[in-house]
Amino acid sequence: MEKIRTCDLIRHLPDWAKVVKTVNETQIYNMNVFENIMSWNQENLDVPAIDYYGTVITYRELPDKVNEYVCGLRELGITENDVVTLCLPVSTENMLMLFALNCIGAIANNVNYLFLKDDFDLYTRQKGSKTIVTLDAYLPSFVDYLEDSKIENVIVTNLKDYLPSNKKHIFDDLSKLPKKLREIFDDKTKQQDCVRKISHINCIRFSTTNEIVLLGKGNLKPLYRGPVDIERDTSYSYTSGTTGAPKCIVYKEESANALIELHIDVVTKDYVGERVFQVIPLTHATGERFCGYLQMARGKTMVPQPIYNKESFGEDVMNSKCQWITAAPSFYLAGVAKGFIAKDAFASVTRPSSGGEPVTVSNVRLIDEWLKMNGCKVRFSIGGGAAEDGSSTICSYFMDEETKSNETGHPVEPGIRAKIVDENGNLLDRGQRGFLEVSSPAAADRYLNDTEATKKRWYYDENGIRWGVTGDIAVQNEDGSYNILGRASDSYIDENGKTVYLFDIEYSLDVNDPVIEWEITAFDTNEGVAVVGQVVLKNDCKLPVSEVVELLCEKYHLDAIKIYDKFENSDVTGKRDFQKLKNDKSGYFAPCDDKHLYSLSFENGTIKKAIIELYT
Repeated sequence: MEKIRTCDLIRHLPDWAKVVKTVNETQIYNMNVFENIMSWNQENLDVPAIDYYGTVITYRELPDKVNEYVCGLRELGITENDVVTLCLPVSTENMLMLFALNCIGAIANNVNYLFLKDDFDLYTRQKGSKTIVTLDAYLPSFVDYLEDSKIENVIVTNLKDYLPSNKKHIFDDLSKLPKKLREIFDDKTKQQDCVRKISHINCIRFSTTNEIVLLGKGNLKPLYRGPVDIERDTSYSYTSGTTGAPKCIVYKEESANALIELHIDVVTKDYVGERVFQVIPLTHATGERFCGYLQMARGKTMVPQPIYNKESFGEDVMNSKCQWITAAPSFYLAGVAKGFIAKDAFASVTRPSSGGEPVTVSNVRLIDEWLKMNGCKVRFSIGGGAAEDGSSTICSYFMDEETKSNETGHPVEPGIRAKIVDENGNLLDRGQRGFLEVSSPAAADRYLNDTEATKKRWYYDENGIRWGVTGDIAVQNEDGSYNILGRASDSYIDENGKTVYLFDIEYSLDVNDPVIEWEITAFDTNEGVAVVGQVVLKNDCKLPVSEVVELLCEKYHLDAIKIYDKFENSDVTGKRDFQKLKNDKSGYFAPCDDKHLYSLSFENGTIKKAIIELYT
């Protein structure tokens, strides 16, 4: 059977569908996002929409599955505009819940379980949420807050619920998981204690997703398939929390629809039925929209990966037989560190991409080499996502396969507009670096109950165009592509009053240096700014620590080096834990002489220095 290119999909709009808004020449219909997705798949109904380790839901079956959740949730009392907190891993239930809430007209409050653990009231009562849908392994993290909360319904899922009978065992052995994941999934004492506590809570109705489905099947009504108000709020997402104070991002119905509309006729070298490796949690807008809704509107098959484990990333990709991969760069670099898997491990992969943070040219080369040695025939891509300002929809699709390095790509014209401006808002020419601003119909509407933050992030120009202030430093190349270099805040002012961007040092890393990952950090001290390198060495590095310290400090003009076995990932983002690195101010080394190193710490603005004798 001949494969269908996604750019050749034939759309079948419902009779009632019409364009109700145009933003940046992008037409937005009066549909919910589920109806939008289905409008592209009427000729692909037997293509799998979700494949969870062999349990398949086709696009033909999808509306009925969603309707079972819709009817079950309605029987539970969920109605239009209700806020339902989803605290789930990447799973079949998460996708179906998102679609069901979308069809009901409720608001999906997408929360990481650590947010509930650390500030339950902020993420539930203050959001007006009376219902939580969560994984049973997450429940012990916040069960103590339930009885005194305003929560009325708790719906619990299990990783095994949608597994086929012959694979119910695959999550039983958790011994290979990183310690933090084992603490979540394999703490039997906490789980038993949680069950005991639940048995004493009488003011909350506890259900399983299986019970909700049975409730829905017993009270089925036709799924509403008609026009909706695209100005309605549909989801709450949250910034990553690297500042310690995550902001609640409000998306309207039009935003997710616009993301799909932006990609009509875009030639992305992909095909209907290709498998999408889902590892970015749907609590993130990128996971929900770019890696979920957009791919399904292109007739792809979602392959959920509920265990968020970069250590097994390469093997998981191989076993999934997926074509499209989007994951944090640290996942790929964890694979680079492990090296060869099998000569055809990634033979099926056609788009290995990352999002969320820039990648150094040296890392791009290392990742490309790793992919190639494991059978991948295409190059690593950077970009893609769904940031609140719309900037991450400047996609990598348009990068030249032969010459690309760390470019993020061209804007999807004409819907997304981008510009580089100076500190006074004046437009800069191509080739000049400055502040990136983006206008996108797929942008968020606002930060919830935060007028000041909203004003800082978005503004309207004299032509009525809404621009998002990304906070990124970028440059537009002569060919029209963009390099998003890094955060403007990732900088310091030197003794001459000049702004120095730390990412310039990071990008200059030589691929031949003994470093696989590094972060450049600046500490304010009483003696001025100290610029340090936080590094993870390549597995094959044979140099003594003293030589590594001397090489990197002298070559990159750094004040000190700290060597890590590996960088920790943030439990919230899955990316490198930047906040932890910024606060790690002890354990550094600097060159002294051929027999000694300096040991340094940077506590409370004071540099503490000691001399360490080298052993020969």
